[in-house]
Amino acid sequence: MRLIDENPDKAIITTKFVANERKAIIKVVYDEDGDWQFYSNDDIDEGDAVVLSVRQILEIDDTLASLELSKGQEVVRNDMNSGEWQVN
Repeated sequence: MRLIDENPDKAIITTKFVANERKAIIKVVYDEDGDWQFYSNDDIDEGDAVVLSVRQILEIDDTLASLELSKGQEVVRNDMNSGEWQVN
């Protein structure tokens, strides 16, 4: 599934570090249920979770639009500027 093809109002999970502090997204998970998760390199716990929409996460990082993952797949990159995602 390509992220850009999702309903723009679909809920995704990220963290307060990405949503509020605009930290670079370096890990993306497309879980078995078809839910998207976006993480920076910060240590997190449940209290750090934030729900946004696909539209909002693309406003934070428009490079995510090109992502295409299968259910259960996750990818990582070194930093936002590297552009190259590695299957994890």
